[in-house]
Amino acid sequence: MKTRPIICPLLSLGLFLACAQAQTKTPQPPLKKDEQKAAGASFTSKVLKFLGISDSPSTLKGPGDEVRSGELWIAELKTGTTRVLAPGAGYRSPIFLAGSNDVLVLHANDVLRIPGAGGQATKLYSINAVSKLVGASVSDADSVLVLLTSDGESAARVGLLNVRTGEVTAVPYDPSSSQDVQMVESLEGWSRTYGDRHIYVKRLSKSAMSGPVEWSDVFLQVDEQAPVDVSQCDGDNCGQPSLAKDARSMVFIRAQAD
Repeated sequence: MKTRPIICPLLSLGLFLACAQAQTKTPQPPLKKDEQKAAGASFTSKVLKFLGISDSPSTLKGPGDEVRSGELWIAELKTGTTRVLAPGAGYRSPIFLAGSNDVLVLHANDVLRIPGAGGQATKLYSINAVSKLVGASVSDADSVLVLLTSDGESAARVGLLNVRTGEVTAVPYDPSSSQDVQMVESLEGWSRTYGDRHIYVKRLSKSAMSGPVEWSDVFLQVDEQAPVDVSQCDGDNCGQPSLAKDARSMVFIRAQAD
């Protein structure tokens, strides 16, 4: 007796998939260990792919981490100029949104969206579960990788923020995996590598009449070229940089030195 194939009518996606699954009578053989490893991407590789960065940055927090909040600035990398995007204190961990020049930034517990060309900030919502905006997805304009507020007993966890709704979903990782833990610690820092471009914060100093002056600036290095001071803060502390997807602009925080 011949088995007649099941014909799936034109239905909704869910019903169509259910119907299609009914046609599979023979169970698939289990994957070999190397196939399982290839099929199941690690937490680290998923994060790298999500952010579109080339490698896992160092776990060591660079100088400039003392910049907790400040004014919001943008550096135009082609012209070598900088401009203030949002004056006043209190801004932190800005990022560019995917497919847009708009900047997403935290201000206290508020999540703000500010046009990259300048203009009025729009408050999207208030949220106290997020300690840092890490970066936007390279493929989903509504998805942002974030660090969640620590409960004091464990390291900050990783989550996904839906920009449109404000919903935060925890991203699981293996706390017993040194690679996963290193990735989480790396996300707390500000060093990032995007293809042939590397951004980082560096401590600088100069002599003044009152004595030595120290501050932090944001640098960009392309390939093997000499690093360039893109924030040009010259006495103010700057940090928390984030590169635009088109690599034409960089957003950062600028705070007056104490």
